[in-house]
Amino acid sequence: MKPIIIIDPGHGMSNRRAGRYDPGAESPNGKITEAEIVMTYANIMRDILRAKKIPVVRTRTSYLDPAPVSQRARIARDYHGTIMISLHCNAANGKANGTETFYRGEANKAMAAKLNAAVCAALGTNSRGVKTESESQHGTLAVMNFQPCFLIELGFIDHVADLNKMVSQANIEAACRAIVDVILA
Repeated sequence: MKPIIIIDPGHGMSNRRAGRYDPGAESPNGKITEAEIVMTYANIMRDILRAKKIPVVRTRTSYLDPAPVSQRARIARDYHGTIMISLHCNAANGKANGTETFYRGEANKAMAAKLNAAVCAALGTNSRGVKTESESQHGTLAVMNFQPCFLIELGFIDHVADLNKMVSQANIEAACRAIVDVILA
């Protein structure tokens, strides 16, 4: 039986408040948003998976889709997902950089490490390592109410070098292929 891959491009319409668009973090000049970056990754991952004849579901497909964060795990369950990948970009003070991957439960640590290493290699970012959900800034992550779920912080949108790496078309393609290769291995 083929796996059903759930891709969650973070943020978007009604993410936190009904009827309001949540762009997530923004680049220093405010012209690039986290929600836009991760949607690009989600679309490319979808295309790669479809080319492999692997069923894929996205929790949101455009900036107009209402996708409350509290409902994303339900979407994965409703579609009988095998694994969920939630894509995000970090932000701090413009000085922090790198990729990190969050997971829930010791059984998922090895997969989180493989995903993190693959993304770092593809993007050329520093590894900030893998962390448990409780180590996130929120303590708990609603998307992780579906298991297994891995939340990948691709890089820091407010760090110029990370931003340039995350928006490079070649890097995007490489990172998406790397994620797909890990989840299908």
